[in-house]
Amino acid sequence: MKWIEINVLIAGPGVEPAAALFHRLGSGGVMIEDPQLANTFAEPVDEDKAPRCDFSGLGPYRIKAYIHAERELQEQISAGLDEVQSLCGCSYEVQYNEVEDKDWEDSWKQYYHTFKVGQRLLIKPSWEPWPAKEEDVVIEIDPGMAFGTGSHASTRFCLLLIEKYLRGGERVIDAGCGSGILSLAAAKLGAAEVLAIDLDSVAVKVAAENVELNGLADRIKVYAGDIYTDIGCEQADLIMANLTADIILPWLPAAAAALNRSGWLFASGIQDRRWPEMRQAMEQVGLVIEEVLFDADWVGVAARRS
Repeated sequence: MKWIEINVLIAGPGVEPAAALFHRLGSGGVMIEDPQLANTFAEPVDEDKAPRCDFSGLGPYRIKAYIHAERELQEQISAGLDEVQSLCGCSYEVQYNEVEDKDWEDSWKQYYHTFKVGQRLLIKPSWEPWPAKEEDVVIEIDPGMAFGTGSHASTRFCLLLIEKYLRGGERVIDAGCGSGILSLAAAKLGAAEVLAIDLDSVAVKVAAENVELNGLADRIKVYAGDIYTDIGCEQADLIMANLTADIILPWLPAAAAALNRSGWLFASGIQDRRWPEMRQAMEQVGLVIEEVLFDADWVGVAARRS
């Protein structure tokens, strides 16, 4: 299958609305990268020194999105990015490349290597051998054309919160699961049941494959769904949302209602300029802020239903 890879280089204020643009256009995978990050993983790491993911770059950021080649969306993309530029006051550069599934997958292997997040989580690409230690909780991941490698600050925030607050036995919802990395972490750390939901069929396929790869099909159910409507039919002890503020804010009332008493919401993908708005919205739906994580201009939060 042929895809059009859209690469957008843009400053911090434009990152979230630009990413939201591609979500609205039905992109098969949207990723936000710091250009400095690729250098961190440019060479295979020493087996005794798996790097802990550090995200300190301040931009400009690179957004990668994928659209089926037969869809002609360049005019809509250009108009949308022009609107982002006008509203946010930041210029952008955009490049289009035609890629095959295999070409895209191979490109990851050039710089994506095993690394640690937190104290126990070891994120290991499926193609790379690694002698894990006894205390390591190993997550094998093949991101395919879906967001979620663990290297971006927003994903790392959620992984750190899962490791810190998950006690075992919980029912978990992963809203916008992408590659399934957060679902895998929750299940590996003791969650009894995980529902991984994504609107993107590419993400659903990739997440299901990663669930099988990690032998967790008995505890993780992956399905295509709309988090705005489907979550109203569910109840959970923990809901994870590594999305954007524009998606999370209108969804918060439904998410809070789906939480069991004293249940947790982990939210990430929030730019720091949107944090005051997000805090207020969380408090309005009865969530108590327990912990806030900052890295560069990104925010992650753990909140509990009161």
